[in-house]
Amino acid sequence: MNNIELQKLRDLPIEGVAERLGLGVSRHKSLCPFHDDRHPSMSYHVGKNTFRCFVCGAHGGVIDLVMKYRNVDFLEACRWLG
Repeated sequence: MNNIELQKLRDLPIEGVAERLGLGVSRHKSLCPFHDDRHPSMSYHVGKNTFRCFVCGAHGGVIDLVMKYRNVDFLEACRWLG
């Protein structure tokens, strides 16, 4: 995988990737899948294309979200996104 392909994956819309993972995104927020969450605490910053949970501290970009949610390594997350 070259740098251009990698950048294309990183540029995928974070909210679209979250939806594809099954996280219901509404108003740039969703329930955090990384802890027992009853009120949406996962925020998506579409300008920076990142996510952050203000309860458990999970954060990162598109590839990080896939890695953490699917419990896979970097290359497997890139394959899933591709």
